[in-house]
Amino acid sequence: MKLLFLYYDIMNLYGETGNMRVLERHLRDQGLEIKIEGKTLGDDIDFSQYDFIYCGSGTERSQKAVLRHLLPYREQLAAVAENGVPMLFTGNSCEMLGKSITDGKGTVHEGLGLLGFTVTELADTRFTGDVIATTELVEAPVVGFINKCSLLQNVDSPLFQLQMGHGNTQDTKEEGFRFHNLLGTHLIGPLLVKNPAVMEWVVNVIGERQEGFSYRTIHYEYEEKAYLTTYTALKQRLNTK
Repeated sequence: MKLLFLYYDIMNLYGETGNMRVLERHLRDQGLEIKIEGKTLGDDIDFSQYDFIYCGSGTERSQKAVLRHLLPYREQLAAVAENGVPMLFTGNSCEMLGKSITDGKGTVHEGLGLLGFTVTELADTRFTGDVIATTELVEAPVVGFINKCSLLQNVDSPLFQLQMGHGNTQDTKEEGFRFHNLLGTHLIGPLLVKNPAVMEWVVNVIGERQEGFSYRTIHYEYEEKAYLTTYTALKQRLNTK
C-alpha cells in the first residue's frame, strides 16, 4: 500500500513528520507492506494511487502556496474522500478543505471546497494552549496542543468536543471536522504520537481497506506511558480551575 505525505518540506512546522514516522511503524507491525511517498510544490499528484493521505501544519504563507498548488486537484481529492480513503490534515492544512480563507489583510483565498465551512484569519490574535477533548472515534480522551490565528465558521460535523482548549470559533467547544474517513483538526503535538487510541483507529481504518486484514493488538509501553502522563497533568490542571 502507498501512503502520501503532502508538502513534507514546508508543512511540517511543528515536527508533524512524527505522525508519519510512527504511523509507518504501527502499520508495519501489523504486517502491512507500505511505501511512503512525498509530494511538494511543483509535483504532479494522482490522489487515486494512495491508501492514506496526510498533510501537516505550515506558516500562513506556506499554506497559501500549497492551496494554489492543490486547487487544480480539488475534484480528484474530493472523489477519493467520498470513496472513504483515510486522510488526516493537521494544523492549518485543514483550513484549505473549506470554501474560503480570508487572511489577516482581508484578502479572500478560494478553498478546495470539500466542505462548506469558511476560515477567517485574525491579524493580531493567536489562540494557543493545551487541549483535552473527546470524540466518537475512540473511548479515551484526546490530548494535544493548538497554535492558530484562525476561526472556522459553519462546521457541520465537528471532530472533537473540548474540555480544555480553543474550539473552531471563540464561542464553541467544538473543534475540527470529519468527512467520511477524512479528519481535519488544529491539534498538533503530533496528534497520532500523543494519542495511541487515535493511532489505533487510523491503523484500523487503513488496514480494513486491505483484503484479509485483521487488527492485532500491540501494546507500545512508552507511547502509552507518555499519553497517560500528559493526560493526568492536563486533567489536574483542568480540575483546579
